Amino acid sequence: MKEVADRLRALRRTAMIDPGDWPANLEGRPDLLTELLPHRPPMLLVDELVGWDRGREFIVGRRVVSRDHIGLSGHFPEAPVLPGTLLVEMLGQVGVALFRLLLADEFQGEEFQVRATKILGAHFTGEVRPGDSVDLVVRAVGYDTFLGECEAQALVEGRVVAAMAGEVAIM
Repeated sequence: MKEVADRLRALRRTAMIDPGDWPANLEGRPDLLTELLPHRPPMLLVDELVGWDRGREFIVGRRVVSRDHIGLSGHFPEAPVLPGTLLVEMLGQVGVALFRLLLADEFQGEEFQVRATKILGAHFTGEVRPGDSVDLVVRAVGYDTFLGECEAQALVEGRVVAAMAGEVAIM
């Protein structure tokens, strides 16, 4: 557990991958989200996948938080802030997409599912407010055809507002 805590402390400080180094090879593919994820509105909490890098095993997604975004109406009415649990869900959805892409060749067209199974830890270091565009960066730490582990960050204007580590099961 100390290893995860140490990783999270490092992740909450600066972007793990420089935003200038993010690929944009998935922009303009809104259909890809529904191909990779079982989620549908209102629980599909990612607007787009921006790009991914197979060699460095990371992906970038994005969500623009509208004033009527799920979870904001009561959190908090006078000064709305996106709940951290929804940030974790956004990161988890992008993580599922990453492992689906990374394992597609391994399963050679065979159907498989990726499900989040464990949050190893999460830190919230800033607020997400209506109008914010949230960049969701997820990197695979390790995986096989049974389990995967990732670390992730949510950034607003390049500043880390959340960091997490989690596991997925591949079925």
